[in-house]
Amino acid sequence: MNKKKIFRHTEMKRPEFEEFIKHTDFAILPVAAIEQHGPHLPYNCDVIVADHLSERIAEETGALLMATLRYTPSFSLRLYPGTVRVSDTTFVSILVDICESMYVHGIKTIYVFQGHVGAAAACKEAERKLLVSSNARIVNLVLPGIYEAMEKYCVSKRWHSKYVHAEEFETSCVLALRPDLVDMSKAVSEYPEIDPLFGPISIPWSDFCKSGVVGDATAATAEKGKALLEYMISPSVRIIQEHQKAFKNGKKHH
Repeated sequence: MNKKKIFRHTEMKRPEFEEFIKHTDFAILPVAAIEQHGPHLPYNCDVIVADHLSERIAEETGALLMATLRYTPSFSLRLYPGTVRVSDTTFVSILVDICESMYVHGIKTIYVFQGHVGAAAACKEAERKLLVSSNARIVNLVLPGIYEAMEKYCVSKRWHSKYVHAEEFETSCVLALRPDLVDMSKAVSEYPEIDPLFGPISIPWSDFCKSGVVGDATAATAEKGKALLEYMISPSVRIIQEHQKAFKNGKKHH
């Protein structure tokens, strides 16, 4: 398969960027996290996955690929040693400033690809803030296709219908992309009891999860990871293509 060119914002020279925005006015901004992922995965697990998927999506859509935001909200995991947490308020301000800065230079829409679900609320808040105060636009892509991909390829029981963390899915993805950073001899399976107030109140995960893994990391394989990652590219590409079509047709708010 012939690879298409990836237009990396940080590697461009100014004349290249000026030429690029003559024909393309949208970008992909990967959002990840630096947070604990159990005893077997690195802190930059979300970065690895978000970078890979964003590159593939940019390759398919021709979007400008921006530098990954790594320090982001990580409230639930903030008490595990090594996790870096940025407040939602700070992150919203950063995201809004980035979008408005790029809008000045011709990038009208930024597709925020979230490899870190913990940043989803802040990303949504930034989108809404722009809707009422700016012409710049955010479209949030919160790992589109993840649950369908897990249903198709993962074999272990889910700990929670909404959350995945350091278990079969994430471990498989990192095994596929950076096996040198995975220590499967330390992979564990942990299914913490779910507190009835988990959700209505924000309980730090370190209160109920010793290993930092929610689910079964031992079921992971690189082969699954490759299949999971490949499956998740098309849903994001479709969203971008549909949104760009609507945007060009002048639909309200797009």
